[in-house]
Amino acid sequence: MRSKVCKYKNMVVALVAAAILILSLIGYITDTIDSIRNFLFSRTIENENSYVQMLDVGQGDSILLFSGGRAALIDTGIKSYADDITRTLKSKGIKTLDLLLITHNHNDHMGGIVPITQSFKVKRLIIPDLNKTDERTDKMQEAIANVKTSGGKSETASKGMSMTLGDFDMTVLGCYYDEKDENDRSIILKANIGKWSFLFTGDAQEPAERRLLEDGADVKCDVLKIGHHGSMYGTSEEFLSACSPSFAMISCGRGNRYSHPHDVVILRLREQGTQIWRTDQSGDVTFNITNKEIGVETLK
Repeated sequence: MRSKVCKYKNMVVALVAAAILILSLIGYITDTIDSIRNFLFSRTIENENSYVQMLDVGQGDSILLFSGGRAALIDTGIKSYADDITRTLKSKGIKTLDLLLITHNHNDHMGGIVPITQSFKVKRLIIPDLNKTDERTDKMQEAIANVKTSGGKSETASKGMSMTLGDFDMTVLGCYYDEKDENDRSIILKANIGKWSFLFTGDAQEPAERRLLEDGADVKCDVLKIGHHGSMYGTSEEFLSACSPSFAMISCGRGNRYSHPHDVVILRLREQGTQIWRTDQSGDVTFNITNKEIGVETLK
């Protein structure tokens, strides 16, 4: 009887050991496949001077992308920061914006659009559907006229729309114009460069995040621009888990009256081990991109 018990114990131990070995092999194979896929399908970064810079525009958003001598701007902040944005871009030798994208029709994201389109030639302006907004559109219309006058074109964003900028390949993952809240109508853009990816969410909150996940959008990213300045109404646990970012970008004003970013969002990011970079603490934050790494540089 004792020998049979020992025999059964040995069999169980052997089966457990075999199961562990199989799971280890599966993990190894999966990692290997991922490595091969990244090698085969991710482009090498050709331009050494490629970066994403989150500009300090107070309680608003404005993000500069640069690669291969080409520049794109996502949002323009409020009007009072337009001169600061202009000085920053011109100090870098930028005279033309190959792309200007406005995520949604709120003043803290598009308030500076008129002076920016007066100061720079804009080749391509991408905006949300102005027929689906509850906000005034006069600034947008004036900016569209400025762009067309200088030989550029204006387009309404749609899901799946793609664009390139140097080594950046960008795709609109979502723009849910039927949402009730203007924030959730934000254009959500993913930018891939080499093996790295950035996700720009405008002011998207949980309803837009949920729809992205339901649509099966590839939201996994290395750098996540936190939606709505870190509001408690966005960056849900489910969405953050799906994104799994190494870095978080938060654009917000020092001592803002909304208490952005909210403590619950900061806690979620910290629990996931995500590095947090904020304009209210660091000023302009630049993510310098190479084939090997993403390096972070701050103004302060």
